Amino acid sequence: MTTSRQLSRIEKGLVIAAFFMWSAMMVGAGYVGRMLLAPVELRTERVYRYGGNPHALLDEAWGYVRDHFVGIVPSDTVREYGAVRGALTTLNDRYTTFVEPQTRALERDHMRGSFGGIGVSFTRNERGEIVLSPMPDGPAAKAGVREGDILIGIDGVPLPSPATFEDVARIRGEASTPVTIEVLRGPQRERLTFTIIRQMIEVKSVEWRTITTTVGGTPATIGYIHISNFTERTGEEAKRALSALSAADSQAYLIDLRNNGGGSLAAAVEVASEFLSDGIVAIEQRRNQPEIIHRVRKGRAKPAGDKPVVVLMNSNTASAAEIVAGAIQDHRRGLLIGEKTFGKGSVQLIFDLLDGSAVRVTAAKWLTPERRELDGTGLMPDIEVVGSEDAQLEHAIRVLGEAIGDARR
Repeated sequence: MTTSRQLSRIEKGLVIAAFFMWSAMMVGAGYVGRMLLAPVELRTERVYRYGGNPHALLDEAWGYVRDHFVGIVPSDTVREYGAVRGALTTLNDRYTTFVEPQTRALERDHMRGSFGGIGVSFTRNERGEIVLSPMPDGPAAKAGVREGDILIGIDGVPLPSPATFEDVARIRGEASTPVTIEVLRGPQRERLTFTIIRQMIEVKSVEWRTITTTVGGTPATIGYIHISNFTERTGEEAKRALSALSAADSQAYLIDLRNNGGGSLAAAVEVASEFLSDGIVAIEQRRNQPEIIHRVRKGRAKPAGDKPVVVLMNSNTASAAEIVAGAIQDHRRGLLIGEKTFGKGSVQLIFDLLDGSAVRVTAAKWLTPERRELDGTGLMPDIEVVGSEDAQLEHAIRVLGEAIGDARR
């Protein structure tokens, strides 16, 4: 039987246990409360600090990164570039992209077809090193730079390993300004330094030559035009090439657009117009706007006339190059030989931003004259030739030879 004294001891024990339990709960609650309430307080403080800033959420999140990230926090500029890139990915369009200032400057030079530089091209060897190839009679070659020299520094700053194209592009700059490069040469890895005055370097997008074949025992001349990309200069370059090939008595024309990734839509219209007499080159469709019809440009004699034409293409033929090939195919002006093209049927507008960076926005889709959509589909060749580039070229020459023979009869 429990006595009153025993009950008193039990009650005291329960009170003490309850006190410790309550204390533990309060300590835990205080700890959890600090964990939960502190961010709320910080958030309120940050929202108050940024007021009506539409990017308050981003600033709030970045504030926590600055306060707690264990590594190196990037600069505000790097953060902003990353935010723009991230926002553009929500569009699910791989052609709508952000371009940083240095890359944008390189793009602009590329589209102009000229830039201030020392006249070298770059490749990467198996060790990831940047290997130089100087242009004959260019500033670098005249200064003593040789084929195979390995670039290791620009203006006293060593190249990182691995170096990006943007790192190497510091070799470019305004014409008449100096740049100092450091290279390694030969098996002995001799270290050499050259100070070179930059000059305006013109990059040709069109190369041409004549190809002589035999048709029915008689020599025949084919005018060969290779277009590597479409820049602001491509239209004029193509006109000069065609004039020279016409003067060389070309009886047919072979347009090589293999590995041509595109470029300027206007240049593509100019080139296609050299082979078409009239009609539509491409149709451009924009959001909530009337269609833009790009027509054949007239007003000058066209050396190609109605002579046979073949276009060589492959899986890397894209964009503006597909515009030219598609127009020639739809107008039945010539045959497409090779492989199915890449299938980029969209137009990007480039908007330069305040700091020299840019945003490239897919603003339109284009169709062939017969209103074929090629985005993601590509052009099918009239004659498929899968294999080496030499085999494709030989097949094209044979087809043009037969066309020349038919024209002679």
